[in-house]
Amino acid sequence: MSINYYPWQNEIWNRLAAMQARLPHALLFHGRSGIGKLHLAQVLAQSLLCENRSDEGLACNLCPACVWFAAGNHPDFRLIQPEALAPALDEPELEEGVEDSKKKASKQIKIEQIRALSDFLNLGSHRNGYRVVLICPAESMNPGSANALLKSLEEPSAGVIFLLVSHQPSHLLATVRSRCHALALSLPPRELSLRWLQEQDSKATPATLAFAGDAPLEAAELPEEEAETRRRLFDLLSLPASSALGLADFCQRLQAHAVVDWMLKWTYDLIALSSKSKARYNIDHEKKLSALVQRMPLAQLLRFYTALSSLRAISEHPLNARLFFDDLFISYKEIG
Repeated sequence: MSINYYPWQNEIWNRLAAMQARLPHALLFHGRSGIGKLHLAQVLAQSLLCENRSDEGLACNLCPACVWFAAGNHPDFRLIQPEALAPALDEPELEEGVEDSKKKASKQIKIEQIRALSDFLNLGSHRNGYRVVLICPAESMNPGSANALLKSLEEPSAGVIFLLVSHQPSHLLATVRSRCHALALSLPPRELSLRWLQEQDSKATPATLAFAGDAPLEAAELPEEEAETRRRLFDLLSLPASSALGLADFCQRLQAHAVVDWMLKWTYDLIALSSKSKARYNIDHEKKLSALVQRMPLAQLLRFYTALSSLRAISEHPLNARLFFDDLFISYKEIG
């Protein structure tokens, strides 16, 4: 694991380094996804456990504590995350004809995961230093697990540091937020992100970065083949002659949640241009969008965007994908 933070995190790291002598017992890193919040929290966790930190407060990456941390088995560190995000374990293959009855991995942090921290929090450190608990994404705690954590935040054990990472801090219990020192991470400047992507030998273009909402890590992970699929869909969306059923046919083999996210960004740009602003996400399609807004009333666009936001909740598992896409694109074609 790299011990360094991303170049756009220099200022906030300096703040963290200055705080290390009097660090709050709980820190909440929050901001949009794709900007490196989890990575920064991991850098801080390794630094707190390191036995030979640099003058800049960074971990040495050489001491026993750093070696254990890099291997994922430091006895004074715990990473709490949903089962769905945990590394997959090797499992024996099922015999032919035997149905896999195992439940899908949970996307929530369960109360049992928080309760399992009890011994870790109440016993002393193995290395006479800090004990660090990293929770990500913190908003994936259900009410039971959040309330279980709350007691530890209200009555923190000596030498324990909680690091919470959240993409949506408003979804956290207010009582949990109030007991954390919040650190907001903002989007890096576009020029810095593009330079970093270039240094990583990424094929992401300025248009890719814009579609990722200027989040460099998200831009780096966008598949190239996905860009071509989006382009073809957006070409169809911009053609008055394209039918709702034709659009639904095109999307039949695509993931519903991905199409909804693309449509949200497409519609956001239509609203922006209708409001005399600029496209934010689809900067390479601005001419097509500008032509469309001439016949799309702003009020209808706003209603459609609200409906799309509601659809996002069921787009992960639509009951009938064909009907889902039919309804989606019929609503789109009815605008104007």
